[in-house]
Order: sequence, then structure tokens, then C-alpha cells
Amino acid sequence: MAGEDLYARLGVRRDASPEAIKRAYFRLAKKFHPDVNRNPGAKERFLAVKEAYETLSNPLLRREHDERLVGAAWTPPPPRVTRTPRVIRVSPPYVVREPRAVRVRSSADDRRRRQLSFAYTAVTAGTSVLFLAGAFLFVALGSTIPGLLSFCMGVTLMLLVLHVVPFTRLR
Repeated sequence: MAGEDLYARLGVRRDASPEAIKRAYFRLAKKFHPDVNRNPGAKERFLAVKEAYETLSNPLLRREHDERLVGAAWTPPPPRVTRTPRVIRVSPPYVVREPRAVRVRSSADDRRRRQLSFAYTAVTAGTSVLFLAGAFLFVALGSTIPGLLSFCMGVTLMLLVLHVVPFTRLR
């Protein structure tokens, strides 16, 4: 059956239109359908007609069948020749920025960083309060030089707390 002419099975010419092939199939299907025709070879004939119609109704399969009948070997089409530009210029709106490195932190790292930041703030604030309290105590007891020195240290630490701590990132 592989070398058999499918056009002969349907009873059409080789240059038949798809509509003519369809009409021939319906005519033969009505004639050889197993529910209508009870003859012993009707089922096989119906299946052969069905196979012929499925092949000839598909343009790609029909072309393959025609080439097989003629005996022409398929040759691949010649490769397309396309020119590729040597330089691709990109205008400014389409310039891609370099990818930035992103540091990935875990929740444990964030928790540890917040604890250390809080500890640093508490120690700095506590030390500045102690220095200021010591300055007032020294001045109250009558020694001005250690009092002034302690006062300057306390003010320095308070400035550090007021200016450095608010700019630390607590994410």
C-alpha cells in the first residue's frame, strides 16, 4: 500500500482541488462504510479510502506523496544569507546600567546588627550622662578644672549621640 497511488484510490486526477478530493471521499465513504455496506472487503476498502483522504487533504502530506510518486528526492533550500552589522550603536535612553552588587542578609544578621546598634547607643548615652553628672558634681564640690574637663567630655559624647546615632540605618 505504501507505493499505491492515493489519487487512484479516491478516483480523482493528480491536479484535483481539495474540494474535489473531499467530494470523492464523501461519495466513497457513503458507499463503503461498514454500517452501510456489509460485503466482506468493504471495511478494508473504507479504511484505504479514509487513509487516502487524510493524506491528500493535508497539503504537506500531499506534497510528500506527490514527490514519492514522481521519484524526486527532496533537496533542502539554500541557506539564507543575511548581513550582520559589525557595530550596534545604542542611543542613551537604552543604555543598560551595570548591575549593582547586592548584599544578602539573613534575619539573624539583621537581629544581631540591631542588638549591637542598640548596645552602642545605650553605652554612648550612658557614658555621656555619667560625664555630665560628674561635671556637675565636680563643680558643686568646688573643683573647676576637672568639672570643665568632664563637662566637655559629656558634651562631646552627647553631640556624638545626637549626630551619629540618628544616621545609622536600622533595617
